Amino acid sequence: MELQALLLFTAAAFVVAAVVVASGFGLGTTLTPLFLLVYDIKTAVLLVAVVHLANNLFKLTLFREHINYKIVRRFGLLSVAGAITGSMLQGHAQMPLLEIGLGILLVVLGGLELLPQKFQWRIPQKVDPVGGLLSGLLGGLLGNQGAIRSGYLLNYELNKEAFIATGTTIACLIDLSRIPVYVVNYRAGLMEAWPYLLVVIAAAFAGTFTGKRLIEKLPLTWFRRLIAGLIVLAGFVLVIRFITQSL
Repeated sequence: MELQALLLFTAAAFVVAAVVVASGFGLGTTLTPLFLLVYDIKTAVLLVAVVHLANNLFKLTLFREHINYKIVRRFGLLSVAGAITGSMLQGHAQMPLLEIGLGILLVVLGGLELLPQKFQWRIPQKVDPVGGLLSGLLGGLLGNQGAIRSGYLLNYELNKEAFIATGTTIACLIDLSRIPVYVVNYRAGLMEAWPYLLVVIAAAFAGTFTGKRLIEKLPLTWFRRLIAGLIVLAGFVLVIRFITQSL
């Protein structure tokens, strides 16, 4: 890897990791196109997945005392099962229709949080298992587990730390279920790239630590609005991409 590419990767990892501490999604989406400038798609997906998992594990050490295990059991475990199933069905689904559907869903989930409180609506918690399975399934099919997960977690009156810790725990479970498959199939690329990967991971750690300090100063109301805004933005990106591809 050339020095310029390594500097680009590390800078992106630091900045994006700092920004996505709250939202729980965006690191993989941002880094994958950059890694594709140097690696083939299969190797790029593996390397980004390793960075994603390593950074989530580090984030979990910072927020581990705030994990809501009840939500992990009711929503997270089935989300992992759905993600694995979705990944296996990826080649058989009508991706454009699912993408526009997911985009609209994200806009609705994020938009509800941005409405005045008297107009807000929460998904009943009794449907958590169904929500976990479906969100994981859509995420596995389309690669957007983080945005769906964060949108669903807005249903709960969690404080900042619990929101981050719970979402990160579920993300780690999903990463741990998919990375071994990647490693078995594409370990040669990982062995070749590991020195550079360590530098990128270190940059992501530094970004996450910086983001944690910034989150501590952010009021809970604005924290939730920030997440909701990022979810709406992710939804609009999917809708716009569907429209442009259809023209």
